[in-house]
Amino acid sequence: MKRLSFEAFSDLMVLYLCQQMRASDAAEIFAMRPDMDAWSLYRDLAASQPAHLWFEVARPAGGLVPLAFFGVMATSPGVGIAHLVGTKHLGLAEAREIAARIRLLVIPAMIAEGLHRVEALSLSRYRWAHRFLQSAGARPEGPPRRALGRAGEDFQCFVWLKDELQPPETSPKGE
Repeated sequence: MKRLSFEAFSDLMVLYLCQQMRASDAAEIFAMRPDMDAWSLYRDLAASQPAHLWFEVARPAGGLVPLAFFGVMATSPGVGIAHLVGTKHLGLAEAREIAARIRLLVIPAMIAEGLHRVEALSLSRYRWAHRFLQSAGARPEGPPRRALGRAGEDFQCFVWLKDELQPPETSPKGE
């Protein structure tokens, strides 16, 4: 059952989400920024909006208050970075719907757009985000990247790769 509506960047909705994001999302986002200001985050997102290949706001179908935004921005030829911010009202059913949308629609569209790799960085200790990214089809890549955050926080990289670039699967026997 579809619980969410998805729409393009909206100044009021994105500003609201920047101001109302979950504490864990704020810790993750602001660990990688030069400031800890929601208004500054909003301004940077608004300024980078034309560079986004995909950006959507998710809100309850029939509702007005947004629950999350997610997007993909190109960082170099063939490579993009994904991000998601949610509020404390983003429930499990809604998170699953967003993850399915990313896995079934967003990432295939980004591959069709010419990307061969989309990555997302997540605080090493943020297990909810890790489970979300994996349910959205991303795979953890390598060991955590040490001391990447402003206060020396470690981050785990998750990636989506074009099919022909996927690493070969290994059997449980190590073959």
